[in-house]
Amino acid sequence: MKTFKELAKKEGPVLGLYMNFSDPAVVEMAKLAGFDFIRVDYEHILFDYKELKELVRTATLLDMPCQVRVSNIEDITKLIDQGVTGIVVPDVDTVERAREAVAATKMYPLGKRGQFPIGRFVRLAGCSTFQEYAQIANDIVTLNIQIEDKKAIPHLDQIISLPGVDMVSSGKGDISQSMGKPGQLTDPEVLAMEDLLIKKALQHGKIPLMLAASPEFVKSKMAMGAKFFSVGPDEILLLNAFKDFVKKYQDLR
Repeated sequence: MKTFKELAKKEGPVLGLYMNFSDPAVVEMAKLAGFDFIRVDYEHILFDYKELKELVRTATLLDMPCQVRVSNIEDITKLIDQGVTGIVVPDVDTVERAREAVAATKMYPLGKRGQFPIGRFVRLAGCSTFQEYAQIANDIVTLNIQIEDKKAIPHLDQIISLPGVDMVSSGKGDISQSMGKPGQLTDPEVLAMEDLLIKKALQHGKIPLMLAASPEFVKSKMAMGAKFFSVGPDEILLLNAFKDFVKKYQDLR
């Protein structure tokens, strides 16, 4: 089972497909297209458990790391037990919220993740016993905290440096709203906070993961030291591909 920590050893950019579609065929296409991982949005998209299970199963069979953004911390245990190797917890704007995320995602000594010794995740990790799995569990399952409010700024060092936090993302839309500028994603103050998150993540030895706005955006953030990016969502990529395809024929008029 490939992990996000293994992907971190790869030369960047490391690209993940931001998934809104529930069809496992999209995971297959992402693998064939060369994406490194998938990121399923379970916070804003109305997946049911069966759909989510099939997305995770397909990603696992394709040896494609799967990251899921949860809608609540209570979902974390069942997702990891199903084979998810990356958890994204949104709205981590306080140290207390970060600690809750670590406690739910990581095993002792970092957290108190729920124990299910007969879960399929043991076999997926190539382990013969749960005891063997427990020794490597905290390396296999990565926690990505998403910081989405300017009120987190005074506490960034405490939040990001917390043991058990592996990755850091921004929520640019919510950040803009917290600044009284909803939807102004290119506002200098909003962009400055995203840059601050990248700098703080790298300073504390954590992995920044940003939503790619454009190839130019990716290039600029790679110059800062970031190399993980999510691209999409998939429905927008498909829509743009359809538009480009149709335009080629319309231009024949």
